[in-house]
Amino acid sequence: MPIDSSSTKIYVLDTNILLHEPLAFLSFQEHDVVIPMTVLEELDYIKDSKKDVARDARVSIRAMENILKDASPEDMTKGVSLAGTVGGEHGPSGRLSIYTDLLMAQELQVFTSNENDNRIINVGLDLQQSHPNNTVVLVTKDINMRLKAKGAGMHKVEDYRTDQLIDDIKYLSKGYMVFPGDFWAQVTDVKSRQEGRDTIHRIPKSVLPDAYINEFIIDETRTFAGLIEAVEDQYIEVLDLGVERLMSRQAWGIQPKNIGQAMALHTLLDPHIDLVIMTGPAGSGKTGITASFFSIFVQTYLQTLFLLNKLSIYNRLRSNLSNMSLSVT
Repeated sequence: MPIDSSSTKIYVLDTNILLHEPLAFLSFQEHDVVIPMTVLEELDYIKDSKKDVARDARVSIRAMENILKDASPEDMTKGVSLAGTVGGEHGPSGRLSIYTDLLMAQELQVFTSNENDNRIINVGLDLQQSHPNNTVVLVTKDINMRLKAKGAGMHKVEDYRTDQLIDDIKYLSKGYMVFPGDFWAQVTDVKSRQEGRDTIHRIPKSVLPDAYINEFIIDETRTFAGLIEAVEDQYIEVLDLGVERLMSRQAWGIQPKNIGQAMALHTLLDPHIDLVIMTGPAGSGKTGITASFFSIFVQTYLQTLFLLNKLSIYNRLRSNLSNMSLSVT
């Protein structure tokens, strides 16, 4: 496939990318996208299955067919322009091509076994060798495949992150801060008030100059825990939570195992917080907590609909009975 410029990158997509996001091949701006024939074979096999990803496979196949339907076999090999397909002037301007890896010569194959992953890696390696002036990138969500590709000599191997809404996730606020030492040993100027069962402390902003609303405060002694509720020019207001009380809070049988989960549980239960973003390593409880809350929400919603339906039937029945007249002869 001829390339117009050395600045153009060539992205080779694995099947799992198109199952993760069916229109992923439209997300590479001015760069070229290569779909190995093996990927099309896998999509064809998956689209007829009863798995949830079958729909994604069909969507991806239809989208590529709309772009390539008028292309000749030679055009599909050279690449068909994606300009004007979506997004107007801000849409992709590179090319989409199909690589017939099934016809790859034996001497060009680094992996000689017939596994699909190996075929796709062979495509990336062949393009890397035949286009030394361009950056060739193999894109896959398969960690083991990324390792195999690098070990075989693939210079650029990436995960697909175009769908990540926050590019620099490492700069995203943690949502809490650890206060050095004992909180109350360093806070002397404080005015407290009760609002129902809640205790709110009004302290000078100089104690926590970088605090922001809905940020948790945990001191190093792990005795004080608070939540910033208001930030003014000179003062801030902190809701007193307490580490022990925060850890003992439960909801529908869900109980936190650590302070991070406790803070997440509190924010999810707070009706004044509209959006909660949870980040953390695998196994930290993000999915478990959110899935439990979603399940509870759906059950509550369905129960509410059921009760409203019963109430509606009851009201209609009562209305009909009150309008009935009894005639005795």
